[in-house]
Formats: sequence, structure tokens, C-alpha cells
Amino acid sequence: MPRTFYNLLLLLIGLHLMHCKSGQSVLNVSDISGYDKNGKDHIIFLNFKIRDQGRGRNEKVTLVNATSGNGRFKGLMAPVHYPYQIHVVPRYNNTSQLGTELIFEHPLFRSVEVASQNGTMSQSSLTASEGILSMRMQEDRAMESIELYSITPDRGKVKIYTLHLKQ
Repeated sequence: MPRTFYNLLLLLIGLHLMHCKSGQSVLNVSDISGYDKNGKDHIIFLNFKIRDQGRGRNEKVTLVNATSGNGRFKGLMAPVHYPYQIHVVPRYNNTSQLGTELIFEHPLFRSVEVASQNGTMSQSSLTASEGILSMRMQEDRAMESIELYSITPDRGKVKIYTLHLKQ
């Protein structure tokens, strides 16, 4: 009896971990559309499709588009106050170099302003089963990957995707 219990427990833990695995892919930076190999500075524009996989499961993330342009990224971003967020964390091959975390509103959980019948504005929550996260960042040759984390009040911070960058 105890052996069966432990086997069942191991099976359940294994099944649970299968649903929590984050996705990953590889992007060759020099193959990005619009990338100028002779340019000094590059801004990379990335679009990710994020899909809800059901209650208790991580979101599924797919890189759908990557383009590049010459220039420097100014890093001006609107603050995100809604509790549902996507955090984008760049990782570098030099472990002493820390990346600045970028914070975006979660595309599956949005806060929108809605006008009522009497003309007043109020905040309303909007959920979706699929959404697009569009972001831009400065290319850095020392950057080896970009990690996406989903932040929700019920699950906390969960890693959902890693994009490995190949220079």
C-alpha cells in the first residue's frame, strides 16, 4: 500500500511539472528582417502570441515576428499598475551584467476605461484567451536570452518563455 501511494504521488508530481514547463526557442539575431550588419546600434522589435492554456496551466508563448531597425532605444515606457503583468528579463553571458526588467500589461488580462450610460468613466477588467505582446529593446551582443514571466495575483511570478539569442 505505501509503495503504491508513493508511485501515485510521483506520477502526479510528474504530470503537474509537465504542465508548468516554460516554452523556449532560438532566434538568430543577424537573420532578423531589417537587421543591418554594418549598423552600430540596433533596436529589436518582437511580437509574441500568448495563449491561455486553461486554469492552473502556464500560458503558451510563440514568437510570431521579429524585425530590427538602426538606432538607440530611449527606454521610455508607461508604468503598469494593473496586477496582471508580463516581465521581460534580458540575460547576459557575463553574469555580473544585470539587465533592466521591462514590465508590460498582460495581453490576456487588461484594464480598460469604459463609459457608462450617464457619461462617467470607470475601469473594467477584460480577459482574453489569446493576445499579442509587442515589445522593443536595444540589441546587445552580450545578451544571450530573454525570459518572459507572467505575473498574476493567484499564481505570482511564473516563467513562461525563454528566447535564446544567437549572435
